[in-house]
Amino acid sequence: MPTLLLDPATEPAILAGFDEAVLETARQGENALLQAKRTAAFEACSLIPNPEFFHEEYRRMDPALFRFGNFKRLDTLPESAQELREGDDAYDAVISVNEKGYAILKKPDIEGFQLCSLAEAAAADPDSLEQLLGTAVVPDQQRKFFELNSAFWNVGFFIQAAKGVTLEKGILIRYELEEAGSALLPRLVLQAESMASFSIDERYTSPDGVETLCLSTHELHLEAAADVRLVSLQDWGSDGIHLGEDWSRVKRDGKVSLFNMTLGGKTSKCTTGCDVCEENANAYLGGVFFADGKQHFDQKTLQFHSAPNTYSNMLYKGAVKDHGYSVYQGIIQALKNCVGVDAYQTNNNMVLDSTARADSLPGLIIDADELACSHGATMGNLDEEQLYYLRSRGIPEGEARRMLLLGFFDEVIDRIPFEALQDRLHAVIAEKFES
Repeated sequence: MPTLLLDPATEPAILAGFDEAVLETARQGENALLQAKRTAAFEACSLIPNPEFFHEEYRRMDPALFRFGNFKRLDTLPESAQELREGDDAYDAVISVNEKGYAILKKPDIEGFQLCSLAEAAAADPDSLEQLLGTAVVPDQQRKFFELNSAFWNVGFFIQAAKGVTLEKGILIRYELEEAGSALLPRLVLQAESMASFSIDERYTSPDGVETLCLSTHELHLEAAADVRLVSLQDWGSDGIHLGEDWSRVKRDGKVSLFNMTLGGKTSKCTTGCDVCEENANAYLGGVFFADGKQHFDQKTLQFHSAPNTYSNMLYKGAVKDHGYSVYQGIIQALKNCVGVDAYQTNNNMVLDSTARADSLPGLIIDADELACSHGATMGNLDEEQLYYLRSRGIPEGEARRMLLLGFFDEVIDRIPFEALQDRLHAVIAEKFES
């Protein structure tokens, strides 16, 4: 088995502690399929060079910021005793995860809907799960952190909705870390069969002043006419570090909506990719981020069109203030003969003071004719004319500024299918703006 390609000079800061010994610990007692998948991912990860500051993707976020050497991977989490909380009745299903373990606290009693751990899914139907694990990543993408999670994940869940299954209230997944030095690597694999429809509300939290690391992956597989909405809110405390790899494949008439909300934590780097791989497949990527203080957020998206007559729309909105720094990098890619593609990519940024910085790098890779693909980015502060209008109506300046900023974000927030999460986003944005 090869060892990870680590530069000895940077190993302590980047990928220390993820080696063969830890892999063997993760494999102990597992189903043969999961053991084989971990080994294959470890070998794939070993062949991908370490991220370096001179690589284009990392030129604006030094990978040494991830500081893997400061954290210890939590052992594979067992089931633990936890209780439902106030507000959980607003969901059809609830999963809760912390350093002690995980609990599936609530499941809908619906025929054709499955929600379980990856270990349970592998034991029940390894052949079907094998076709899903690791196959949602867009072709020709070498994603070291995706493979790292695939080798070392310590809590994993499988969601499957059979043909026509609909959840009215959705699924809540909460990840909570409280112990300094904890490294959580959650993995979610999802399959929505034809005409299935449901939403997921996913939240990450930790206390301020507690150093934590999270490397998460999502793999979403949507069959014909399925409709899945996944909202992830990074509400980490002041010293949280987050790395995310989210990938989806959408077939004919299906629609995936992926919302990435980055508000808390110290450092975050998230990649979201979708392959609309059959005609009339649809993808919507929505993002909200607000960096202040010393926060550094990096977002990357890939809208991959491998079939003709497909649609994607990406809208990321961000704000920066008080030395906050945000980066957006995005690509729309249409393969040869993919005529009729309709794709949009928009990144709007509010730079609220001169100490903050926002970088935006949208782009296109087009190998087909007869399509409509466009991208754009904007930078600016709050509109002075709009501010004057509100103040002329008797609204105090501070309140007027807050209203304009919330209105700026609402184009994305209004599409989120959870009212309680919309309220939480409004509250956090207002708090960050006023601090």
